[in-house]
Amino acid sequence: MGIVFNIFNPNSATELRFIMEKASFYRVEKVICLSLIGVLLSIQNLHSQTFCIESGSDQVAGVQDDYRYELWNQNSEGTACMTLGSGALFSGEWDDILNYLARRGLDYDQTQEHEEIGRFYATYDCDYNPESATGNSYLSIYGWTVDPLIEFYIVEDWRNWIPSMANGVSSKGSISVNGATYDIYENTRVNQPSILGNTTFQQYFSIRRDERNAGTINISEHFDRWESLGMDLGKLYEVSFVVEGYKSTGSFEFTALDVFVNKDEPILGSDTNAVTSWLDVYPNPSSGKVSINIDPSVSNPAINIYDNTGKLVLSQKNIRDHQVQLSKLVSGIYIINIHSSGRSYTTKLLVN
Repeated sequence: MGIVFNIFNPNSATELRFIMEKASFYRVEKVICLSLIGVLLSIQNLHSQTFCIESGSDQVAGVQDDYRYELWNQNSEGTACMTLGSGALFSGEWDDILNYLARRGLDYDQTQEHEEIGRFYATYDCDYNPESATGNSYLSIYGWTVDPLIEFYIVEDWRNWIPSMANGVSSKGSISVNGATYDIYENTRVNQPSILGNTTFQQYFSIRRDERNAGTINISEHFDRWESLGMDLGKLYEVSFVVEGYKSTGSFEFTALDVFVNKDEPILGSDTNAVTSWLDVYPNPSSGKVSINIDPSVSNPAINIYDNTGKLVLSQKNIRDHQVQLSKLVSGIYIINIHSSGRSYTTKLLVN
C-alpha cells in the first residue's frame, strides 16, 4: 500500500517537504561520495601501473615517483609483468620465461663514482615466491657502472642456483656486513646483454649465506669491501632492487622498499647528538625517548623510521612543525630517513 498525504493538511505538507528535502540531500551526498571515490581511485591508479611483455619489445623502462623502473623479458618468451606502487614499491610475476628482470631504484648519469654521491642503503620487505622447481631466481640489490663496465649483485635470497655453481667463477672469499656473512664471487660474461648492448663485462656478487627477504642493507659497505679485494667499480649507472628469474616461474611483492643515499655520514657513538645537514636527533644514544628536529628550510618533509630488520616503525608525511617526538622505543639500532623534493637523507639512532 502506498503512502497518501493530505495536501490540505499543513502538517502533512510540512512532512512532505521535509522528506523531499532529505531525499535531495541524500542524492547530493551520494554524488559527493561517488565523486570522492572516483578521485581516490584515480589517485591510486596514478601509483598502480602494470606492464606486461609477452611479445614484441623485450623492455619497458621509465621514471615514476623519482625512482627508475625497468622490466626486461629476454626474447619476449612466456609472460613477464611488473606493477608499480607508490614510492619505490613494486610487484611482479613471470611464467615460462627465458630471462626475467624487474627492478626499481636510483639512476645516475655515469659521471660520478659511488663515494662521490654518498653512502647507499636499502630497507625492504618482500613476499618473494619463486614457484618452479627448475630454473633459478634472485632477490637482490642490483646495478651497473661504466669505465669499467660492471654488473653487480648483493643477493639476499635465491632459488636453485648461485654463481658459485658455475664454471669459471672466481671466489674472492667472504665478508661480514651488518652481522651477516656474504660470499664474494667475480665472473666474466662474454658477448652478453648489458646496458651498452651485447659485449664482454665483469660481474660482482655478494651472496648472503643466511637467506632472507626483509631487512636493511648497507650497500656502500659492499662497494668498499669489493674494492679492497681489487674488484674496482666505475661511474654509477644505477643502484636498484631487482627480482630476476631464469627459465622459471614465480611472483613477488615488495610491501616495504626504500633505496636511498646518505650524503652526510651518520654519527653513531657516545656523542649526545647526531647531526646531519637536515636532521638533529637527540639524545643519541637514547634510553627510548627521542626528539627529531628537521631544518625549517626543508619543504614538506616526510619521515620513515625502520628497525634493524627493515621493518617500518613509523611513517609520517608533511611534518608541519618540523619536529617529531618518539617514546618507548625498544633497544636496538634504527634508521631514520627523511624525504623531500625527490631527495633522501638518513641517519642512525641507537637506543640502549
